[in-house]
Amino acid sequence: MAKRVEQRWNERRPVQLEVELTADGRTPQRAICRDLGFGGMYVEGNSAMLSVNDGLDIGLRQGVGETQSRHHLAARVVRVNARGAALMFSSFKPENVKALRAVIYGEGDRVR
Repeated sequence: MAKRVEQRWNERRPVQLEVELTADGRTPQRAICRDLGFGGMYVEGNSAMLSVNDGLDIGLRQGVGETQSRHHLAARVVRVNARGAALMFSSFKPENVKALRAVIYGEGDRVR
C-alpha cells in the first residue's frame, strides 16, 4: 500500500477541543477539534451541515471566569467525510495566532 503524501503546509497536533462552527449564517453547531495546526484543523461532529468550500466562523474560548476571552477564526471546508471535516484557516488576527499557540504548544492559558 502506498504511503499518503502529506499535503499540509503546517504540522498538526492531536487535541480535544470544543469549538463552535457557524457556516454561512446558519445556526452555530458544536464540534470537537481532534487535530490543530496553524493552517487548519480537523473537527468531528455533524458533518452533514458542511460542504466543501463552505465559509466558516470557528469560535474558540480562552481562559476561565472573568479572564475568559472568545476568539473567532475564519476558515474554509476542504474535505468532508462521515466523521467530520477538514478546515483550512483563511485569515488571522494576531490575537488568534496567540490563542492557537497556547493550544498547539501549551503556552499560557489553554483555549477551551
